[in-house]
Amino acid sequence: MWIPKPLYDHAPLFWFFLGALFLAGGIYLGFGEGLRIAYFLFAAFCFGQAAWTVFARRRHRRLAQQQEPEETAEPVEP
Repeated sequence: MWIPKPLYDHAPLFWFFLGALFLAGGIYLGFGEGLRIAYFLFAAFCFGQAAWTVFARRRHRRLAQQQEPEETAEPVEP
């Protein structure tokens, strides 16, 4: 599936922001509400998804860079 580059680049920030919103919502609800635990669990999931996305991208870019043949600036003599 193709995702536009601006959306792809900002996906970890989206997950982090969504997690922060749910964490703040869980704190705002207080300890008496039953949905508080669901808010905290979803916030933890969002933070985990953001971290996984960053680490997966880093690993993919590192592997792609290692497989890329090195180009030299030296001219090839016939």
